Amino acid sequence: MSRSPSLLLPLAAVLLAAGVARADTEAKLTGFDALARVNRSVRLVAKLERKGVMGIDPDVEGASLDFFITAVNGFDQKKAEFLGTGTTDGDGLASVEWKPEKPGSYTIQARVRRGSEYSAAPGSLSVAVPDEGRPIVLVQIDGTVSKATNLKFFRGTKNDEIQAEEGSKDMLQLLAEHHQLVYLTDLELSFTNKFKEWLALRQIPTAPVFFWELFERSLSHKTYMTKVVESLRKRFPTLRAGIGGKAADGEAFAENGLVGIVLDAKGEEELPDNVVRAESWQHAYAHVLQAHRARGLLTKVAAGGKEAQGALAALSIMGRAGIGYSHPYANDGDVGVASAAILVMNKLRACATFRDSLDLSSANRARNSLIAAWRYGELLVVRELYADEDVGKKAKVESFDTLKLVSRNEPEPGKVVYVLELSEGGKTRKVQLSAVEQDDKSWRIGE
Repeated sequence: MSRSPSLLLPLAAVLLAAGVARADTEAKLTGFDALARVNRSVRLVAKLERKGVMGIDPDVEGASLDFFITAVNGFDQKKAEFLGTGTTDGDGLASVEWKPEKPGSYTIQARVRRGSEYSAAPGSLSVAVPDEGRPIVLVQIDGTVSKATNLKFFRGTKNDEIQAEEGSKDMLQLLAEHHQLVYLTDLELSFTNKFKEWLALRQIPTAPVFFWELFERSLSHKTYMTKVVESLRKRFPTLRAGIGGKAADGEAFAENGLVGIVLDAKGEEELPDNVVRAESWQHAYAHVLQAHRARGLLTKVAAGGKEAQGALAALSIMGRAGIGYSHPYANDGDVGVASAAILVMNKLRACATFRDSLDLSSANRARNSLIAAWRYGELLVVRELYADEDVGKKAKVESFDTLKLVSRNEPEPGKVVYVLELSEGGKTRKVQLSAVEQDDKSWRIGE
């Protein structure tokens, strides 16, 4: 007896529906990057979400995720090393504990257990395990490295349309040679995979990226930054500096004992004096190096002896940035280093106050201000009175008991030349200097 086509169609529909029910449910795995220390346990975390609609992906509970080391220091493992299995909780999070035995850069994958009803591409975790003495630099990458924003990602902007900030790639590559980098971003966690692809596209050095967990952290950028930096600082004593693009970034770094550097080419950010301003990425890189040098000089000041005075002199000409370099050590466990840092910071503040009080409204007043700076005895103040920074760097503090004006002439408009006679210990010498009018109508010392 033949079956009617009308009876076969409902049967086919039932079988098709059963087939769909048995098929894997499409899901998404996201790995959380981490910073770890040798022979100390670190929690590796991944999140499993079922693909939803309108950008809302429900969390998956009760799924098994396996964690594997797949690459070390950029080289793929011949065979992935199994680390353990975690089960997702009500937030879709699964974790395992791992204790790295060697320093290095590890790529770890979280994979959905075979046989699961969910199908997802592996979630990648970048885990950095720096040498114990390797300095760590935090980089808030929004507006400093990347021009990406949450809005651009929401709109589906392609990665090749999102530019990197000028100089960021090259300077980060230089920093990465001797520092462990860690990236912080206001981008929401759901953009992890897309943003990591952007970093690779722009050849930004690989490093852990900590994303903003929108529903778990404050909506205040400053509060978010402070909490993240504070947490890292407690666990990693070699955190040395942080680079950001906002005053809030610099303050969060400085408040937690780091050298805070803010990229601010236009000078638009109002910064406290313990936060360092950088006009470019090259300038930011130089600040990191100078901050490292300042740390060594403070140690020499604390140790006393022949090198102490030279080290103090070197710190005393670092200018306003020197306050930011010294600030992290004002509460150092070594009393000598802490007191040296406080000495340097207040010397530099005193120099700034003295310099700002000087009158540069005329040629004669600029001349008198230079003489006052000689008597004050701080080379930093003398240097900052010069119109040309390079010429100022060659200046010195003139020593004398008495002086008198020998001559004054004006060879051209906006320039006055003086000859002074300085007397010291019964000996006299003549010094020639010039005052030059600036565009803002103030006067500075010329060559």
